[in-house]
Amino acid sequence: MKIGEAMTKTVVMVDQKTKVKDVCKIMGEKKIGSVVVTKEGKPFGIFTERDLLSKVLLSGSLEEEVGRYCSSPLIVVSPNYDVKEAAKIMADLKIRRLLVMENGEIKGIFTASDLVRILGR
Repeated sequence: MKIGEAMTKTVVMVDQKTKVKDVCKIMGEKKIGSVVVTKEGKPFGIFTERDLLSKVLLSGSLEEEVGRYCSSPLIVVSPNYDVKEAAKIMADLKIRRLLVMENGEIKGIFTASDLVRILGR
């Protein structure tokens, strides 16, 4: 199966200068575990629940800009990438999300939840 068939197509993005507290509010309202962080309109990082716990709450502030705490660089795959290969990358890098891009355009995000959903079928 290809990533494009299994990915989540809706990707929430925020600018790097957005305050962490505002990003947390967005994540809570949308019931999502991450947002893609943009710099000058282009994706450059991802802010996850793990970043909130291990970076912000450990030694940062909810009043600071999210760009300071996001994980970068983004790990990117194409929609034609094989799900098994994607799962291997995620396991090897100990990450839970891969950004899916094609021709410089975001197509979706492939998450550990997407992988579990596939395995449950």
